[in-house]
Amino acid sequence: MSLQPAPADRPDVQDCAPATIRTNAVDTWIEMIRDTFVALDITPADPAQFSGSVRTRQLGHLMAADVAATSQTFERTPRLTAHQPSNLLQIGMPTAGEGLLSQDGRTCTLRPGDFAIYETSRPFTWNLSSDWKLRVYTWPRASIPLAESGSQQLTATAVRADSALGRLLSPVLSNVLDPGCEVSSAGAIRLADQIAELAITAALEEVEPGDPDAQARQLYTAVLHHINAHIDDPSLSPQQIANTFYISTRTLHRIFARFDTTVATAIRTRRLESCRQALLSPRNAHHSLTDIAARYGFTNPAVFSRTFTSAYGITPSRYRELRR
Repeated sequence: MSLQPAPADRPDVQDCAPATIRTNAVDTWIEMIRDTFVALDITPADPAQFSGSVRTRQLGHLMAADVAATSQTFERTPRLTAHQPSNLLQIGMPTAGEGLLSQDGRTCTLRPGDFAIYETSRPFTWNLSSDWKLRVYTWPRASIPLAESGSQQLTATAVRADSALGRLLSPVLSNVLDPGCEVSSAGAIRLADQIAELAITAALEEVEPGDPDAQARQLYTAVLHHINAHIDDPSLSPQQIANTFYISTRTLHRIFARFDTTVATAIRTRRLESCRQALLSPRNAHHSLTDIAARYGFTNPAVFSRTFTSAYGITPSRYRELRR
C-alpha cells in the first residue's frame, strides 16, 4: 500500500484532503481495515471475487471514510476487544447496498441514508450485502460527552433517512467527504463536535418511549451539551447547571449517578479535552500551557499537568511538542 490514512485516534492531524486505497487481495484488505479503523474479524462472502476500497478524510478529531467492497461480515469479537482494545465512537451510514448492525443486544437494518451509532470498546457485527458502500465517521471516545451507560442505550438504533432529524443530518454526513468542503483547523474541531452532538440527539429521538430511563437520559445529555458549550465559563458548576435547568443540585447529582458518573467528572473530562484540542490549534502557538489551562479552569499548573498526564498518558508539554 503506497498511501496510509491517518488513524482516528491521532488528533494531531487536522483537515486533510481525502486519501484513497484500493485492493483486490483479501489479506491486504484485512490489514487496511485494521490500520484505518480497528481490529476486526473479516469474512468475505466470495474471496475469489473480492474487491474493496477506502477513502478517508480527517477533520479535526473526526475521521470520515468511504468504504466500498463486495459482500462480507465484519466482527469485533470479545477476544479482540480484550486483546486489542480501542475506544472509539463510530457512525455507519450505507450509501449503497444494505447493512445489518448488531451491538448491545440490538440489531438494526440500515439502507442508503440511514445511520446508527456503535462503539469499538464493545463487541459489534456488521453484515454488508451486495456491492455495498458504507460511510464511517470515527471520533476518539474521550471527545464525546456521553457516558458509556448512556451510549449503550443508543447503539444499533437506526436513524432513518426520512425521519425528522435524518432529513437534516444525512445530507450533512454525506457532504463531509466532499473535496470542496474546505474547513480551517479550528472550524474542523468545532464541526467534528457538532456533528457528534447532532447524531446523538437524533439517536435519542429514536429511543423507545417506554424506556424508563429515556427522560433522565435526555436531561443528562442536555446537561452534557450545556457543559460542552460553556466549558470556558469560570462559573460553570453543579449549582449553575441546576439553576439553568430549573432542578435542584440533588436531582442533578442523582441523574448523573444513574449513569455511573458525577457532574464534577463530566466537567473535568470536558475541560481536559478542551485543553488538549487547544494545544493543537495554531492559534494558540504563542500561548503558554499555563494560559491555556487557566482558560478552561485549571488555575494550578501542577494539578493540570498531573490530571492531563493521568488522562492521556503523556505530559501536556510533551504532547504539544510531539504534535507541533
